Amino acid sequence: MEYKWKIFYITGIANLVCAYAVNSINLALPVLAEEFGTDVGGVSWLSLVYAVVPTCTLLLFGRLADLKGYRNQFILGFLFFGAVSLLLPLLSKTLPVLIFFRSLQGLGYSMIISITQGMVSRTFPPEERGMALGINTVFVSVGLAAGPSVGGILLSAFDWQAMFYIAVPFCLLGALLTWKIMKDDRPTQAGTEQAGAERGEAAMDWAGAAFFAVFVGALIVAVNRGGDWGVLSPAFSACLILSAAALTGFILRERSAEAPMMQLALFRSRGFTLSNITSMLSYMSQQLTTFLTPFFLINVLSLQESVSGMVMLATPLTMMACSAAGGRMKDKFGFQLPAGLGLLIIAMGCFLMSRLSAGSSTAYVAGCLICFGVGNGLSVPAVNASIFDFVPREHSGAASGMVATMRNLGQALGVAFAGAVIALRQPVYLAGGLSGTAAYLPAQRDAFYFGIFVAFSALLCVYSTKERGRNRRT
Repeated sequence: MEYKWKIFYITGIANLVCAYAVNSINLALPVLAEEFGTDVGGVSWLSLVYAVVPTCTLLLFGRLADLKGYRNQFILGFLFFGAVSLLLPLLSKTLPVLIFFRSLQGLGYSMIISITQGMVSRTFPPEERGMALGINTVFVSVGLAAGPSVGGILLSAFDWQAMFYIAVPFCLLGALLTWKIMKDDRPTQAGTEQAGAERGEAAMDWAGAAFFAVFVGALIVAVNRGGDWGVLSPAFSACLILSAAALTGFILRERSAEAPMMQLALFRSRGFTLSNITSMLSYMSQQLTTFLTPFFLINVLSLQESVSGMVMLATPLTMMACSAAGGRMKDKFGFQLPAGLGLLIIAMGCFLMSRLSAGSSTAYVAGCLICFGVGNGLSVPAVNASIFDFVPREHSGAASGMVATMRNLGQALGVAFAGAVIALRQPVYLAGGLSGTAAYLPAQRDAFYFGIFVAFSALLCVYSTKERGRNRRT
């Protein structure tokens, strides 16, 4: 087997493990809310921190991989993720402790996922990159599929702790294969980047990393808690001001740093900038649906967790079937065709989900989720591959970190905005005389209306992007 395909399957295991951990906990949120005596807002932090922590650190670990090499970071990431997945269910006796360990799991996720697409991009030539990234997305889809399905089965047969233990053997396998197969790729050549790497810590822009983490973290906290605090509250305003100040500090720091964490010159490319924004918006609409659907299936339709997990399979299985086609379409026609078509289908899925009612059938819900699978399967590989068309090879790690950052920022904002819309709109309907499910459903409808707006915003970005960077890299 060629070396590039061996690397491909190692990154596949990484995507499988980390994607499983994204959605496996969603079905358990109602159970955890009851066990720890909290509400939807309280347990939503378990989904949110798994997106916030990586979003704050993916760019950091992508940059570290460019400086230190990919192999050692991959091994360490697998081992760290596996250790946390083992300790989390053993030690989490209260919700704050569970959230803390979930944050650590997000850190392990960041160490691994920050470089998976960069590894594939570096290994495969430009004319095969869309296809490779598309097929690699299949592993993500399998992981996403395993999340609700395997998680639902484990939740029905065992306690919620079992959903975390299952990741441990896969992490050990990933670390072993990386150690045996992957070549030592630590930079050794002379030059600016290599000399910086040999200097060690001095080559890493830790101040820039801190500014970026504060910028993203404060923004997501503001969006997530805005419904509880109120958009005019001092806490909400403070978070937005802190986020804006950190973003300003990050830009100023990166412009003056000798070894910046992110080459801001990359954003002079309209295609690179808009492709990243498109990726973020696409994942926002996807995760909004993934977060809300289990609550509808379990709390409104009163389905068992295992049955809900089987219904949730519709999206990742369809995405798995369509991802390779999306990548091939990008290689042949450019990214606008598959990305635009996929986003239109996502918008249609949001509209169909907005029509849900207490009398909706599981077949209807599954049909809506299939729309999201088709849409994301076509759009995600195309958009992600287009980002690398605008990036020199020596910045693959930072670009991979940026791709993963946009994905996780989109996922975090999707959860945050979904929770915020529900928190803001449900009291309005309660005040109007509705109660219980009757007040929740129109608030859920409003959240999916927001998803339609997000999908069309991404579509606008796609068709505002020129494809002049396509297959430019060597």
